[in-house]
Amino acid sequence: MPDQQARRRPIISLLTDFGLAGGYVGSMKAVILSRVEADIVDITHSVPPQAVSAGALILRSVAGYFPAGTVHVGVVDPGVGSSRKPIAVKSGGHFFVGPDNGLLIPAARSVGRPEVREIDVEKIGLGKVSRTFHGRDIFSPAAAYIASGGDFEKIGRKLRSWEEIELFSSRRLSNGITGSYICADSFGNMITSIAADEFLKVFSMDEKVSVDVGDSRHVLEFRSTYSEVAEGKPLILIGSHGNVEIAIRNGNAESYFKAKPGSEITFRKISF
Repeated sequence: MPDQQARRRPIISLLTDFGLAGGYVGSMKAVILSRVEADIVDITHSVPPQAVSAGALILRSVAGYFPAGTVHVGVVDPGVGSSRKPIAVKSGGHFFVGPDNGLLIPAARSVGRPEVREIDVEKIGLGKVSRTFHGRDIFSPAAAYIASGGDFEKIGRKLRSWEEIELFSSRRLSNGITGSYICADSFGNMITSIAADEFLKVFSMDEKVSVDVGDSRHVLEFRSTYSEVAEGKPLILIGSHGNVEIAIRNGNAESYFKAKPGSEITFRKISF
């Protein structure tokens, strides 16, 4: 049997909004592998462009399933080249590298208590840095530095404050609850900011619920699985992220409801 005490190759995960065209992801991997022998895992490169909240939601839903010691690189960075900071985060035995725009923090909080540092380009010897591609020139080499055993405390100064994104937010109404639409998954299921436990304080399973999406109002059933409604029928359910979702069985809810991320979604009890 293999030696269980043998040192495992470090794991580096990647999450971006780059897509797979153009070589952006490939160049990040090339930089990493030129600095450390690592197993690189692609979480996704299909985050909607500039959709920081969507990227944060996906990273949070996945990060905790990786083994401790994993370095997670997240690059959804509409502020690249601006005054926003490049950061590295240590939390619960995991590491996170990316822009200080809230992308990393929900995932870091889900596994532990974040220690956040500003990446000092000179201290870890990154060389020339493009103003438009920090994924290649800052975040990838910083991830390789950490994965190769570099001293996290030497990566830069410790920060006392940083940008946050609240993925679970809602407001109770006299007869319901309201939140926002974060993003759709690859099936078009609409993920909201409303946490399951908050929703269940108001509504019961199998209840019919009045739903305001944008300027339209609908009556949907609250079910536990997609299969509990007829094909093509919309429903409300609790998704695997722990957020309330609006879905259509074997259909695309985002297209059907013509919803835009960030828009308000309100669920109300139906009075008879």
